[in-house]
Amino acid sequence: MWIGRKALMVLLILGGVTGAIIYPTFHSIAPVPGNMFSLYRLNLTPQDIAAAEKNPQAATSGSTSASSGPVGASVTILAGASTQGNPSYAPDAVTVKKGDSVSVINKDSVPHTLTNGKDPSDPTTGKLFDTSIIMPAASAKFGTTKMAAGDYPFHCTVHPYMTGSLKVQ
Repeated sequence: MWIGRKALMVLLILGGVTGAIIYPTFHSIAPVPGNMFSLYRLNLTPQDIAAAEKNPQAATSGSTSASSGPVGASVTILAGASTQGNPSYAPDAVTVKKGDSVSVINKDSVPHTLTNGKDPSDPTTGKLFDTSIIMPAASAKFGTTKMAAGDYPFHCTVHPYMTGSLKVQ
C-alpha cells in the first residue's frame, strides 16, 4: 500500500516539475498577435507599397518574371503535390530551347518553389533558377538564357521530395 502511495506522489511531483518547466518554454515561443516572423516573409519598403498601390493588379497576381524570352514550356504544380508520394510536377521532365522561359503554375493549396538542384543540400541549389515561393493559384516564370545546354534537376525547397528535371537544348 505504501509503495503505491509513494509511486503516486513521485508521479505527481514529476508531473508538476515537468509542467512548471514546459509551460513557460512553450509560452515563450507561442505566436504573438501582430508578430509575423517567417523565413519567407518579405519586408516591404515604402517604394514597394507605393508601386503596389499604383498597380494593384501586378501586386496581387502572384506572378514573378525573370525572363524576356518566349515561353518554351509550362510546368504545373499539381493539386496534392505537397503530400509525399503524390505526383508533383506535370510534366516532371521538361525540355526547352536555350533562351526560352519556363512558366510555373501552382495548382496546389500550399506554397511551392521550382528550384534547380537535386535537393536543398546540393551546392548549386538556386544558383541557376529559382521561382522563389509561389503561392497557391499563382504563377512564376524564369529564363534559360544564361544556362548552358544540359540536364538540370530541380526540386521544391519547401517539399524536397518533389523533384523533376529540366533539359536545355
